[in-house]
Amino acid sequence: MAIDPRVPLVPKVLAAARALEVRARRSVREGLGGRWRSGLRGAGIEFAEVREYVPGDDARTLDWNVTARVGRLTVKRFDEEREQTLLFVVDLSRSCLLGGGQRPWRDAAAELVATAGCAAAQSGDRCGLVLATDRVERIVAPRHGTNHALALAAEVLAHAPAGTRSEPQRVARELLRLRTRPALLFWITDGADAWATESLAEVAARHDLVLSLLRGPWADPPRAGAVRFADPESGAVRVVDLGDARVHAELARRVAQARAEVASLARRVRADAIEFTVDAPPAAPLAEWCRRRARERPR
Repeated sequence: MAIDPRVPLVPKVLAAARALEVRARRSVREGLGGRWRSGLRGAGIEFAEVREYVPGDDARTLDWNVTARVGRLTVKRFDEEREQTLLFVVDLSRSCLLGGGQRPWRDAAAELVATAGCAAAQSGDRCGLVLATDRVERIVAPRHGTNHALALAAEVLAHAPAGTRSEPQRVARELLRLRTRPALLFWITDGADAWATESLAEVAARHDLVLSLLRGPWADPPRAGAVRFADPESGAVRVVDLGDARVHAELARRVAQARAEVASLARRVRADAIEFTVDAPPAAPLAEWCRRRARERPR
């Protein structure tokens, strides 16, 4: 695993990055790589050749210039341009870094980057990274190769955020100003902040947007006693009795409502949404998303 020397990795971070490499390579080897290739759409189409017309060809592909020159009907043939640019946008605001599971949220986000990045690299795709809070803080340009994908995961582990809050609308505007080709864009966040539909729709119009919601264990509220909740961005504190059936039901309702709102938003802006959990490997949700893409892809 080649680590970018500009990334200051302490021994703890380096050990975590090595562990991510093992898990990511295993996930790709055990089947995610093939599903990734079959499920993704190409970035566009590119010209392949001119050939003689045969009955059944689409008349819209006729090349009249060549036809006039050679005296025979000819058509243009195009192939799907397979190479993708995969761009990860990772939210590192305090609400995301709060944790609460068996492992830190940042570790789970890094494993998602490593796993999807390795699958993409094996398919010949390029991977890049944007780290954000209430603004874009760091950009790593897309490059080919598994080592580069793993180095991006190390960046997620090592970066020290300057901001504390999350502001998706501002980040979306800054993304649109980047001079990048259309990409498969995985926006990795905890989904705790309200999305601005207009700005997100603009991102989805330019890129193939996938809202990647990485949830902590509180996404399915446990039946517990009095629990102290603190907003990591505002500092507000509230004690909630999860042992009270009505309180538990209301919290579960709000969680379900938030999930439904994200799903509805994704449909409105023509994006995909995938839900991951902090304490589970990301390979299974990624594979299911690829299978869904393969079923939905036009033949």
